[in-house]
Amino acid sequence: MKILILTDNYPRKNALNSGIFIHQQVKALQELGVECHVLLLHIWYPPFGLHKQHVYWQRGFDARNSYFEEFEGVRIHSVPMFVRMPVRIFKEDQYAMAARSVIKYVKHNKELHDADWMYAHFLTGMGYIAAKVKDALKVKLVAIARGDDVHAWPEKDPALIDHLVFVFQKADILLANSRNLANDTKKWMLPEKTRDVRTIYNGIDHERFRPSLSESEKQEIKTKYKLLPHKKYLVCVALPVALKGWIELLNAIRIIGDSFEGWVLLMVAGRRDHGDAIDLMRTGNDLGIADRLMYIEDLPHFDLAEVLRGCDAFVLPSYNEGMANALLEAMASGLACIATDVGGHNEVIENMEEGVLIRPRSVDELAKAIQILSSDEDLRRNMGTNARRKMIDMGDYQHNSRKLLDLLRSTDERANQS
Repeated sequence: MKILILTDNYPRKNALNSGIFIHQQVKALQELGVECHVLLLHIWYPPFGLHKQHVYWQRGFDARNSYFEEFEGVRIHSVPMFVRMPVRIFKEDQYAMAARSVIKYVKHNKELHDADWMYAHFLTGMGYIAAKVKDALKVKLVAIARGDDVHAWPEKDPALIDHLVFVFQKADILLANSRNLANDTKKWMLPEKTRDVRTIYNGIDHERFRPSLSESEKQEIKTKYKLLPHKKYLVCVALPVALKGWIELLNAIRIIGDSFEGWVLLMVAGRRDHGDAIDLMRTGNDLGIADRLMYIEDLPHFDLAEVLRGCDAFVLPSYNEGMANALLEAMASGLACIATDVGGHNEVIENMEEGVLIRPRSVDELAKAIQILSSDEDLRRNMGTNARRKMIDMGDYQHNSRKLLDLLRSTDERANQS
């Protein structure tokens, strides 16, 4: 079987953690014998250094040169997208340009033109583009919802609702990475055209993300990453943006006051150049809690597993999620977790069993949850044990990729029989 992976979220030379969870699933599919090809779009630019003459060309040049040709055995294709200029005259829909570019690239590439499936990540963007090219390429389409494409983007841009409806019409299989997200996806469907949305979890690397084996291992990790040996660490792993709940979290730490004595909030937040980025340390300083904070930027995914083993609890107060991979990895690492009851979080956390579930945007509930975990070591230990067990039951990347592959094969069989 040959699958084209259409995504805009995949590891790059300057952003190794970008789309790492998508990559892990793709890599697992390839280990199961599937031939996978990742397609990454970029703006076309002229050769011989002429890209420097226009900001669009420079953007395309920078993007193309950030792409790998291969990443951990997965083949990556750079698909040029020609933009007619000046854009104020040639006003063309970006999705139409992208679709035209994908069709041209695939048809002219002997490696790709006989693909069996196209697997698109995020419905309103790449899922929509894949739906537009499906018929031209004569390929079946599986598209997966991952969170914001169902929970946030359509509300901000109503035009994206039409994208969802079109994907629902064209996709052979619709997926979501949690049961709750699957139900939320259905809410955008026309009542008379409701379709099934299957749940395929990402999975967890149980060997890499595991609890610390001893207190000495934990102390070695603290030394390696310059964590204070006598402090306990509450860790949050998330982009530095408001929708991840950082403002509420920092305010909760401020409210707790002396009850947080002996603890540090470890903020693991990748670099963000967009205007929505929060300066976490500056915000903490403004709130008068800078002495209770530690910030790590751009931590490689491999190192994250070690850092989690060196910590004592985890928190993720997001406004919305599909199924937060950072939460799953923290649970696999044996950490008691605080998470907002959004997306699929209540599928993996039963309140006060594997962790504490709270309402999004509630500073008071968040502060109370932190106080509960920080003051009770036995509770943290029991929750961490339960959390690890829940992640073992969820399965690893290979287990869940096999479910996806079985679904694709059964769909092929039914198509051949009809």
